[in-house]
Amino acid sequence: MKREAGYTIIELLVAVLIFTVGLLAMASTASVIMVTMASSQTRTIGSAVAEARFERLRSQPCSVHASGTAVTRGVREDWSRVPLARADDVTVVITLLVSHRVRTQTFRSYLPC
Repeated sequence: MKREAGYTIIELLVAVLIFTVGLLAMASTASVIMVTMASSQTRTIGSAVAEARFERLRSQPCSVHASGTAVTRGVREDWSRVPLARADDVTVVITLLVSHRVRTQTFRSYLPC
């Protein structure tokens, strides 16, 4: 038999198999990246909501500061105030949905009076 240059069917099948595994790995990595980006965006919104609450409280006199609850931009926020001698100890707890799970984050700041 005369041997001709070229690839055998087995070599082609192995190459296609390796290529397919590589494509599937890239697709699964892309989905993980999308989920991570979405959760990061949600956490950023939660941080912005907490910071906005601190700014609202800073703009008011200490005598009117009170604890409370609100839902802002789809994020539940609960804040509490502990009066100190020259400041208020304010804690803001936000509750949000990240990657189909309910997560809470706590932010704390001292607001001078």
